[in-house]
Amino acid sequence: MLKVSAQDKSEYYSCNTSLWIDNQLIKTENGFLTQNYSLLVPLDTVEFLGATYEWEPEIWRIRIRSEGRNLTMYISNYNCANGTNVEKMPAQPTIHNGTIMIPIRYVVEALGAKIAWNGKKDSVFVSTKGQIPEEFYDNEEKDETVEALKNRIIVLDPGHGGSDPGAVAWGIEEKTLNLQVAKILKEMLQKAGATVYMTRSEDVFVGLYQRADIANNLKADLFVSIHHNASTNSGAKGVMTLYYPTSKDTRMNGQKFAQIVQKNLVNDLNARDWGIIPRPNLVVTRETKMPAVLAELGFMTNKSELERLVTSDFQYKAAESLLKSIIEALRQ
Repeated sequence: MLKVSAQDKSEYYSCNTSLWIDNQLIKTENGFLTQNYSLLVPLDTVEFLGATYEWEPEIWRIRIRSEGRNLTMYISNYNCANGTNVEKMPAQPTIHNGTIMIPIRYVVEALGAKIAWNGKKDSVFVSTKGQIPEEFYDNEEKDETVEALKNRIIVLDPGHGGSDPGAVAWGIEEKTLNLQVAKILKEMLQKAGATVYMTRSEDVFVGLYQRADIANNLKADLFVSIHHNASTNSGAKGVMTLYYPTSKDTRMNGQKFAQIVQKNLVNDLNARDWGIIPRPNLVVTRETKMPAVLAELGFMTNKSELERLVTSDFQYKAAESLLKSIIEALRQ
């Protein structure tokens, strides 16, 4: 990907993602951009969704209308008025080479359509007529995934909860982000054929030993604890994966699982690599009897990174990366 100049000073990157709307490949002279892991497309793309748009250059205002739905957004602004509600978009609209670019996932979902991303094909498919067709997905890959997860038990551990908020930055609590990613990952795993349990599915406190006991009593195959990081250095950013060091050289253990998770998070999230870190006193990975990791998905204390961590696009990509790692570990 190449970094490009846009109207504002945020980081935008050109990309080669293909976009399909109702089985029609959308082509554009200037291509597409990404910001905060979110795909931006030309404003006139909304016409393929059955919507109309209005551009007011004097005040940089964009209006999108479709069947009683009204969106109002501005260049270089994350906020969007969706009817009477003000919502935060995953990326800011911008102007690139004279073309107004908007975050497609947000707009599609706000207009009531369906959207899906196929990472292997680097393709986005939008359907205004219902569900995403099966042929969009790689059926061979899907069959292999189902086979890898069949009869497997995965325990997801959203860190903190209840009276324990975890890290807190700019009013955002870590426990909330952990649970959001875990819920997305649970749905992905279940759709792929796994049996999935969570140590908590709502905002409640669960003790560390209790979390390990849940996984052990279920005789889980893998344990994944989901966290977000914090640092006194506000410039720190990136991902790391923690594990319990053991001398057992089994086919799959915490260290090997951590290596897989870290590799995929770095590549899939284009994140700084802090590596895998042995933590002999980390209860949730020490007390579990199956391969276990604790994934730190980013630094909440870095404001620019936090702005990505809270977006649905980032959370879906993080969940997809963890899904990939779980499948890879189970195939070892």
